[in-house]
Amino acid sequence: MDIEGLQKRIKTTQDLRSIVSTMKSLSAVSIIQYDAALKSLVEYGRTINLGAVALMKNGDLKLPKETPVKPEAKRALAVVIGSDTGLVGKMNREVVRFAEKFLTEKGFKIEQTAFIAIGRQIIAQLMRDERNLVESYPVSNSVKAVSKTAASVLITAQEHIQTERTTHVYIFYSQKQGTGVVPTSSLLMPLGTEWLERLKNIGWPGHNFPTYTLPPEQIFSALMRERLLIELSTAITDALSAEHHMRLTTMQAAEKNIDENLEAMNLEYQQMRQENITTELLDVVSGAEALRMQKKK
Repeated sequence: MDIEGLQKRIKTTQDLRSIVSTMKSLSAVSIIQYDAALKSLVEYGRTINLGAVALMKNGDLKLPKETPVKPEAKRALAVVIGSDTGLVGKMNREVVRFAEKFLTEKGFKIEQTAFIAIGRQIIAQLMRDERNLVESYPVSNSVKAVSKTAASVLITAQEHIQTERTTHVYIFYSQKQGTGVVPTSSLLMPLGTEWLERLKNIGWPGHNFPTYTLPPEQIFSALMRERLLIELSTAITDALSAEHHMRLTTMQAAEKNIDENLEAMNLEYQQMRQENITTELLDVVSGAEALRMQKKK
């Protein structure tokens, strides 16, 4: 490669580094945004939980008895959340594999399991695996859009439960853990028994106990809807945060490789430039020497 070709290569690499740096900054900002949204969802979830605690403390809400489901009657709907774009390593593949393994271990038949995909990469993965994909959604591109996606998924899930006699709805998504990302799951439906069991021993945080005028059944129905929406919104937001965390890690590694390549290319450029300068100086000296010898003659 000549020196001009190397200069062009250095310029292209510098432009690429600028793009990588911008993507890294965008991911860092997005992580802060989604983490703040997660904190708000947790706080709102506590408020919803306290509403159910108030009903239980007043004796207006009893723990429902869980009806056992026969193994042959078990039907699952899996909501799998991934990313719309790449640059997230194996995240999308791993969450799909985790979902399939989890459902199999729980006694569900994968060929009888329906899937709802959130994220184009997940859609492609499930289609390659020839899974029963009943609905798909793009990943929410903002915090405000998360609740709309969650609400749409819940409507689809409830319709599927009514028409296909689905007994369980699970959410599968990626979650930040330390410096990496791991797939995880949560039970979306039936939520009642498990959720209320967790709240049974929670005390009321204050001296004044709330009163209410609406029928307890109506209040509990509203609380359940909000709880389901929070569970799904939290999973989507968690997955978005994990996606940008993974992309940030990928961009940091790419930036490091680019910097190393730039350093090597700049060193090569300096060496080539020095060689060219040396060659030119030798040519000048040789020419001067030739002229001097010619004058002597």
